[in-house]
Amino acid sequence: MKVTVELVAIELPQFGSAKRRTLDLAAGASVADALSGLGVDGDPALLAMVNGEAVPRDYWPETPLSPDDTISLFRPFKGG
Repeated sequence: MKVTVELVAIELPQFGSAKRRTLDLAAGASVADALSGLGVDGDPALLAMVNGEAVPRDYWPETPLSPDDTISLFRPFKGG
């Protein structure tokens, strides 16, 4: 299944200058599987949303993905 990963106000070396990447994952893959495949699952400051819904880190392993889902990755920031 294909899902999209988008970067919001961050850069990751694995993406180069791109802000979006399509991943081809096995059926039943979780958020943790996708982020592990990108090598970013160990980043403690990374936050994830799936289709605009926040997914707490503790739920990454048990949050299944569906075809055409979008995972948005960002780091917390302050501002106003």
